[in-house]
Amino acid sequence: MAITGNKGEWSEIYTLFRLLGDGKVYAGDANLNKMDLYYPIISVIREESKKLEYKPNIEHNVVIINENGEEYMRIPMSKFLNESSLLLNEIKDGGSRAFAIPSAESFMGQIGCSKIKAPSKDKSDIHIVIHDLRTNMTPLLGFSIKSQLGSPSTLLNAGETTNICYHITNKSMSDSELSEINDIEDHLPRMGALIERGYGLEYSNIEHNTFRNNLLFLDTCMPQFIAHCLICDNLPNSTSSIKSAVETVAAQNPFHFTGSNVVAFYEHKMKVLLLDSALGMTPAKEWTGRYDANGGYLVVKKDGDIVCYHFYNRNDVEDYLYNNTRFERASRGRYHFGSLYRAVDGEVYIKLNLQIRFTK
Repeated sequence: MAITGNKGEWSEIYTLFRLLGDGKVYAGDANLNKMDLYYPIISVIREESKKLEYKPNIEHNVVIINENGEEYMRIPMSKFLNESSLLLNEIKDGGSRAFAIPSAESFMGQIGCSKIKAPSKDKSDIHIVIHDLRTNMTPLLGFSIKSQLGSPSTLLNAGETTNICYHITNKSMSDSELSEINDIEDHLPRMGALIERGYGLEYSNIEHNTFRNNLLFLDTCMPQFIAHCLICDNLPNSTSSIKSAVETVAAQNPFHFTGSNVVAFYEHKMKVLLLDSALGMTPAKEWTGRYDANGGYLVVKKDGDIVCYHFYNRNDVEDYLYNNTRFERASRGRYHFGSLYRAVDGEVYIKLNLQIRFTK
């Protein structure tokens, strides 16, 4: 049976081919541009039914080592570059659903790969031993791969776990008005009607206990901060921009920060959430602060270039995430969010849902 995958999945094999062909990977800045800094690749380790190690050498070959530590074969790095170029064109021409690429599958077979995606228990898509020229260290690191060749992927997935509850404030609401507002079909006009009628939203709670605890683990102010940002994203004039929401909250300064750079105070909180979500934290699993993708991010750009966001350069990783993510709203009715309801205390509440997606 032919191997099939979507553009994002094929991008993982493309990354393997391209990195072994280049023998190094360049660091990226906040806007996905290559920097002068690069990391030589010592080896790429891939485990499927068996463990294989791919080692570029100074003779411009890739030496493939089997699980017994024996040389399996050696292939010119130029062959990997050529195969990556062919694969890139095939990915670009592929459809929106899963598709086969026979030529890539043939080369995968030659180098011992039988699957597009190597099995992983964490957020790492590829494991690489790199040489950090500044520290002279050669750690084995797990990297998450994000591709611009397919649809933008999510950073923080939505679910009932990411519902945030708000108390409707400023005045009481009758049952008839509650029903009237709920009858407005689209979400943003419904939120607009609340504001136009003089109602306010006040953070009440994170619905899912584990997600609430995870946010508290990051920062004791994090639940309220994210709740403020999410209100910005659910107003009629929202741009869904992470940066715009943070700047709006900073202007409100709900935590009364008195330092010289109020925006940086709130930016830092958002970057902490983005980074931990990128490297391991999920809403439904208790977070202990231990990163899965401990190397950082590899981004496959539209032109096929790959840039690296190494966790050692934490500020670069954070800036990349901050500048390239946005809020996303699920369809009305999903995860039981977006409708007003009267709770047992007689007060009216609404649930909004948190989801964060890459912009490209």
